[in-house]
Amino acid sequence: MSATAEKKTKVCLLTGASGTIGFAIAKALKASDIIDWHILVIGRRPAANYCDKFLKVDSFSDEDAVNKVLDEHFDSLKNSPDQSLNRLDLLVNCAGCSHGNDPISEVSAETFRFVLEINVVVPFILSKYAMKKMATPEGGRIINIGSVADQAPRLHSIPYFTSKVALRGLNRCLAVEGRHLSETTKINAEGGIVASCLVNPGNVRSTIMSEEEAARREKEEGFVEADDVGKFVANIANLPNEANALECMLMPTRMPLIGRG
Repeated sequence: MSATAEKKTKVCLLTGASGTIGFAIAKALKASDIIDWHILVIGRRPAANYCDKFLKVDSFSDEDAVNKVLDEHFDSLKNSPDQSLNRLDLLVNCAGCSHGNDPISEVSAETFRFVLEINVVVPFILSKYAMKKMATPEGGRIINIGSVADQAPRLHSIPYFTSKVALRGLNRCLAVEGRHLSETTKINAEGGIVASCLVNPGNVRSTIMSEEEAARREKEEGFVEADDVGKFVANIANLPNEANALECMLMPTRMPLIGRG
């Protein structure tokens, strides 16, 4: 882009910004030389940096509470002389959890439901809201952060693996719904479309991983840096909505995903 060209302002709604990958995504979006990303972070904890507005919600799985927080934010912008931020161009579903990594005999139904709720139901709630907000001629994009785990499970990963397979199914459905935006939202979007894509990172360095497991993976599988995942996601976010990366992986080259036991 030329030095004199003015970057277009777009609005992103991001979850999981206080986590390793979410933080890296926010950082990479802010570094874009194509689009001036205004980042709304929704969740229980604000991000340390790269957040323009924090929208606090105590329970992601409470659809009414999520809708109320988002409606109040966008309603507050309706009378602003600058309407450039009264829009939603991008939703990044990055919040997630990995509980119940135990033998199935030790995994409770409560834990199983909780993981599905955070990793699948929450992206559904936010994507449903986003689709309606994006029902304009310009459309928008949804990026779901999954995991390479949806291709091949590790031992003792039933809740997490199941949730990531379900997220892949949700993403495919959203991709189809987004092609028929007016019919999907019952709003005349005048030809607008929503691109929905799934980014599946492999091993990423994280503070939630035990030192023993991190050392094992470093030796046997390798890691991809969170900043590289963030840049990868930002590149997809900057694409025109007519182009979609439906499903893609970013993983350590040494990671034995295919054929692992």
